[in-house]
Amino acid sequence: MIKPLLRNIGTTVATTIVAATAIAAPAAAGDVHVNSHRTWACSVPSGYTWSSVRINTNCAFRYEYFLLDAVNYNLTGVWACTIPSGYTYTSSRQGTNCSASPGSSPYEYRLAKA
Repeated sequence: MIKPLLRNIGTTVATTIVAATAIAAPAAAGDVHVNSHRTWACSVPSGYTWSSVRINTNCAFRYEYFLLDAVNYNLTGVWACTIPSGYTYTSSRQGTNCSASPGSSPYEYRLAKA
């Protein structure tokens, strides 16, 4: 009778500790969450573009991107480093905002809804 009771208590305590750890653990530098518009992240998720890139040694590829959510926000008139789906561009310019990583394009595009 005591062994099954202790086993149940042990399982409950272990489950509680695992759940608390999952809730309290900080997000990794590369995690991208909903509502990441105008925040820095180590990767660019689907539906996003970015307007700037900078070195961050905590990121797997050593760069992080300033995200712009092209799905939930109208980015018309915004300068971006890539042209997301559903957009076109009205002008382009060469600069340093997009070209921190080797081999990347130095161009920025002024976005407009397609």
